Amino acid sequence: MSRYVIPRKGGDLTIHAHSVNTRMIDLTIMNDLTIDMKVPIGMTEEMIKNYITLHESKIIREYEKKRIRNHQALPITLDLHNGKIVYASGLKLPFLGNMDLTLRVRFQDDYEGTGVFIEKHPEVGRCLVIRTDNDDPAFIRYCVMRYYRRCAEELVLKKVKYFAKKLQLEYNTVRITGKMLRSPIRPPGVFARNIDIKNQATLWGSCNRKKNLKFDWKLAMLPVEIIDYIIVHELTHLKKMNHSKDFWKEVERVMPEYRECGNWLNKHGKEYEIF
Repeated sequence: MSRYVIPRKGGDLTIHAHSVNTRMIDLTIMNDLTIDMKVPIGMTEEMIKNYITLHESKIIREYEKKRIRNHQALPITLDLHNGKIVYASGLKLPFLGNMDLTLRVRFQDDYEGTGVFIEKHPEVGRCLVIRTDNDDPAFIRYCVMRYYRRCAEELVLKKVKYFAKKLQLEYNTVRITGKMLRSPIRPPGVFARNIDIKNQATLWGSCNRKKNLKFDWKLAMLPVEIIDYIIVHELTHLKKMNHSKDFWKEVERVMPEYRECGNWLNKHGKEYEIF
């Protein structure tokens, strides 16, 4: 991965570029305001710099739009710095629909490695504690993401098994970062090849033509009934790869309140993207 800098009043922008098997350049400003750039394999450093220079004004303009939108999409009042959440002690984090998880960062110069764990305090309640010798804010966010990803893995494994049975789905081995889950039911039908928990830019869940499912790591931040809706929605795509009347009938059979959940997600889902 290579880094490129765009000078900007108020702070330079850093672009993280990496080569992938693609024919087109794909530059994305992520929800946490990092800038990711995918370039075709073989593209030289000079060509990348020329592309960035040519599109510099557009990149800055789109960055500013995303930064302003972050200020307008807060689930609660949070202190932002240039449109970014400051991952520091005292930050309130959402968990299963409640803003009751407090971040505590303990810097110890003599501490080797990093520890991430939950503590309960009588005054502030549950705390996500990160003990580390690395004070890089991007690293602290990474630690928070890894904790939520583990929580999302556990939720998805449990709920996929539960709702697949209700939907009468047969699925192949489900793999989430090495974890295995096999279907206990064997009716003829469709199956999911793999389930991944990833950093999705705009989608809470997705199902591709190969019937692989993907869910965003921030899933564990949402209320439980909204998590159920997202998982049911994507599992139903294993039966019907569309949004036809038959698709929604299948969703409704398992989750009669799906309309209310969908409306809530459309209204409030973007509030969580800033994390």
